Amino acid sequence: MKKTNHVNRRKFLKSVPAGAAATLAVSSVASSQEATQVGYHHGVASGDPLQDRVIIWTRITPDNINHNGLLHVNWDVATDKNFNDIVSNGHIHTGQGNDYTAKADAAGLKAGQKYYFRFKVGDQISPIGETRTLRAQGMDEVRLAVVSCSNYPFGYFNAYKAVCDNGEFDAVLHLGDYIYDYQQGRYQSENAEKMGRLVDPPHEIVTISDYRRRYAQYRTDPDLQEIHRRFPFICAWDDHEFANNTYFEGAENHNPGEGDWHKRRAAANQAYFEWMPMREEQLFVSYRSFDFGDLVTLAMLDTRLIGRERGLTYGEDVIDGDNEGFHKRLETEERSMLGAPQERWLRNTLKTSKKSGVPWQILGQQIIMSCQKSPPVYPLLTDEEKAAGSDAQKESWKAHLDLGFRYNADAWDGYQPARKRVLDMLEEHAVNPIVVAGDTHCGWAHSLCHETGGKHYGAEFAVQGITSPGAGDNNPHADEIMEKYLELNDHMAYTSTYGRGYMTVTITQEASIADWYVVSDIESKNFTVSHKKSLRYKAGDVADGKVELEDIKV
Repeated sequence: MKKTNHVNRRKFLKSVPAGAAATLAVSSVASSQEATQVGYHHGVASGDPLQDRVIIWTRITPDNINHNGLLHVNWDVATDKNFNDIVSNGHIHTGQGNDYTAKADAAGLKAGQKYYFRFKVGDQISPIGETRTLRAQGMDEVRLAVVSCSNYPFGYFNAYKAVCDNGEFDAVLHLGDYIYDYQQGRYQSENAEKMGRLVDPPHEIVTISDYRRRYAQYRTDPDLQEIHRRFPFICAWDDHEFANNTYFEGAENHNPGEGDWHKRRAAANQAYFEWMPMREEQLFVSYRSFDFGDLVTLAMLDTRLIGRERGLTYGEDVIDGDNEGFHKRLETEERSMLGAPQERWLRNTLKTSKKSGVPWQILGQQIIMSCQKSPPVYPLLTDEEKAAGSDAQKESWKAHLDLGFRYNADAWDGYQPARKRVLDMLEEHAVNPIVVAGDTHCGWAHSLCHETGGKHYGAEFAVQGITSPGAGDNNPHADEIMEKYLELNDHMAYTSTYGRGYMTVTITQEASIADWYVVSDIESKNFTVSHKKSLRYKAGDVADGKVELEDIKV
């Protein structure tokens, strides 16, 4: 039985971003009815699954590069890959105004079921995608793949392929830095050109056209296409989808010569919504929640853009060498991270979850939440390394050594009063809290806490990068530094500062288990996958304020 969801042109034009709607409105609708040869060079994707619907996505490329009209796109969702049982279908239009991306919210689906989807322009059919809806209740297990920090010019996306080879997942969580904003020659492998992975456009991306071209390049990667084709994604942006170290009113990697920040931010935001399989509620708002049956509530946060004020930095905000005073500011000064509306939303989401009897609450977000002090490296350096350091490095090493530790001021350690409010919410309105994080390109596990030696509020699991290098990559002292991290942070259960890969989180009524995997190579398509660590967090363990993450020997 076919179910048809009609989308009229007026409703469509009202639903796309203002700039896109203006462009589409002046395009020739008649030209969309003409026979146009197209390609599906960027694959298909799905995302933001709910119990009765899921977003499906593709990008359609007209063979005629001068095409400037609308394309009429039909879509189907079926219970079988041959599309004998089509349960939801409809049509949409796309054109230059939204970069020929096509996205539909396929409704009328059954909970907890696998589906297949496709798009058609005339008789030209896209690749067939696979997706699934969330269960409504009675879920015994939730299995999530967690990924982050996929930098195209650092190497191949082998870790995405490894996820596809690791069985079925209810969803893939991408925690940000899906693309990078840099120009050719900056933050890339020295072998980027040899691998054919120099970025396009070659300059730093600033305009809507720039961001679209960068997404289009990334989405030609076959491993990225395949993971999108296989699993629904639930995404959060970090900073590089905009510019390095983004906050609402600016970014470290933006200067007046690059134009107005607000225009750049809006352009990046529009391109992100065009290219990602996610629901669009309102501009710049990406926080939202998902219920995996009656087992897990997942709250996806925005810790980078909507509510973040400029963070303090060691280079810019230490006054007259007073590093202790700087640390005191990080610990006590009020600076917004989430913003008041998002904090209210999070509190209500957690309260509803707990009231409904859901045993697990997961915060999917970008940056390390737990207190995490970094140890001084100076005692580990050789005499040659110390002598080779610049004057600025030597000054930094000395200050770090004198203090005994440093905070990552770009993470929640730089916004500690805001963090305490979130931890208090977890204590009051969650049952078994888990935080997952990306950003650092390293694997971490903590008993979630606000200060070393303090109370535990849950568990935090952080994933290494798909290709972006960790602090320990190419660092001869990496193993010694990791030991120092464990000594300095008594709540830390795992650290891995080198190796690229992904993480899985498997949740049952009894426990949540986090597993870390790394690939042997990202500059060759020949690679192996190693399982690095497995940690168990038992349900109810947080009740006494001390969480023990159990090392599982596999």
